[in-house]
Amino acid sequence: MLTKSFTMRKLSVYILLFGLMLVGVACDNSSSDDPSDGDAFIGSWSLGGVNDAEGDRTAAFIEGFNSVLIGFERDGGFTLNVDAVVDAGDANYSGEYGIVESNTTVSVSIVANGTSLPLTFSYNIVDDKQIKLTAAGTTSVLLASLFSTSFTAPVTITLVKG
Repeated sequence: MLTKSFTMRKLSVYILLFGLMLVGVACDNSSSDDPSDGDAFIGSWSLGGVNDAEGDRTAAFIEGFNSVLIGFERDGGFTLNVDAVVDAGDANYSGEYGIVESNTTVSVSIVANGTSLPLTFSYNIVDDKQIKLTAAGTTSVLLASLFSTSFTAPVTITLVKG
């Protein structure tokens, strides 16, 4: 009888430990269900604001454009569709993008006039409807060229989802 009781206690301890392990696995916070920064970028975005070293440039920038639409695809595809007030300024660009979450940068590569343009931004995900991209140096110059305007680095572009 002592052996049977001892064996049942031992078995109960193992069952309890197994149950605790299952609860621990089920409650793990670090599951792959947590959205990545890359997931936040996926979708269609419009231009919500433009700032540079001289301040808010949104009003002056928007005067020249009916819309600026940006798309980030799950497969790494990128599109930039510019509808300028003057039709000659309309442009559609496509390319690829990549995100490095460890240093919060997004790199976009598009082809404009037969030339590959690498654009690199640091990013700040404000919420699920707004992302701020900050460009400096060469990327600021390339943006000025793409949009036929002038910027003083650093340039911060606010994207609004939808």
